Amino acid sequence: MNFGAPRLDVREPRVSKATSARVRASFARRGVYLRGTHWLVVSPGSWRLELADGLVVRDSGSMKRLNMAVARLGGENLNGLSIETRTGAAMLYFDLGARIVIRARPDDSGEFALWSLSNPTRVVEIYADGSYCHGSVNRSLEARLPLAAHDEPLLAIARTPKLARAIRSKPSVAAV
Repeated sequence: MNFGAPRLDVREPRVSKATSARVRASFARRGVYLRGTHWLVVSPGSWRLELADGLVVRDSGSMKRLNMAVARLGGENLNGLSIETRTGAAMLYFDLGARIVIRARPDDSGEFALWSLSNPTRVVEIYADGSYCHGSVNRSLEARLPLAAHDEPLLAIARTPKLARAIRSKPSVAAV
């Protein structure tokens, strides 16, 4: 998913040597895409997208339903997020009431990133064992560090201190 200030990317038509006629036809057309400055990548674990109108899509849902929900999420601003420091589970809060809940599967060892957030130059990856790493998108990431720097069970990151306090007062990912 893309977030942040929008920019328009245009891919000009070009000849493709792909064996698939569908892929060649796609490259033969101009592609116009609206993209954000930040990218959220969620591993195929346990996640749920909840829209303010009541639509809920889970990781086990159909691709058609997911695409519809993500399209409806478009245009909402990411206001903040909470991260459980022990598990890396997170909840992302949007300004029009949508939220994304991310947590590890019960059998997740924490070896791979549970989710990551990046911009054109930096990336942060969160793991199911309560650790994280960060660094440049062009180099190897730094060593993993524990999320719980001060034994806080929940980190809240938001646009304003008032929003951070509101996020801290909401139920944790485990309770939802």
